[in-house]
Amino acid sequence: MNTQSEQNAGAAVGRRLSTQVISLDSLIGAHPDALRQIYGTGTPADPAELGDAPRGRLLALQPTAGVHLATRPLIRALASSWMPWKGNEFDHGGNSGTNVVLGSKVCRFKAQLVPSELDGEPTLALTYGERAFGNPWPVSALKDELRTVSTGVAIGPVLLKWHERWHVVLWFGLARVDPQ
Repeated sequence: MNTQSEQNAGAAVGRRLSTQVISLDSLIGAHPDALRQIYGTGTPADPAELGDAPRGRLLALQPTAGVHLATRPLIRALASSWMPWKGNEFDHGGNSGTNVVLGSKVCRFKAQLVPSELDGEPTLALTYGERAFGNPWPVSALKDELRTVSTGVAIGPVLLKWHERWHVVLWFGLARVDPQ
């Protein structure tokens, strides 16, 4: 005879588990695999819902996934308020924008809905390789993907194109900043 917990575990097989995201800051230091799962449940981010200048946060470094617990304090330190990258600013109706680093607008991007490099589902991609933008390598070889995972909160991977393949470098997020 099965116990109640065995029945509950059996009922969960084949169902996608989801995590409720309360805030962007609650995801700082999460394991890259958990972020990938949360990202997979999201919908393509809408720049209008994120506002003109959403606040950005580093969430995880993909290459350190194997030693996550050891590097988690470093990730939390890097994601603190002293980090030079503050987020993004969208313009042209959300079709393009820039990153905000130390109060300056740098690294222009084009924003468009495309299939994700991770799962083929729709995502908002921020691409930096347009010649007109003049971004140097490695910035020109980057693509950010964003999906909304909670009201005013979007997360996604930063991907680097290397040897004709996309590789996840890190996970980041943007959160709407409402005027005071």
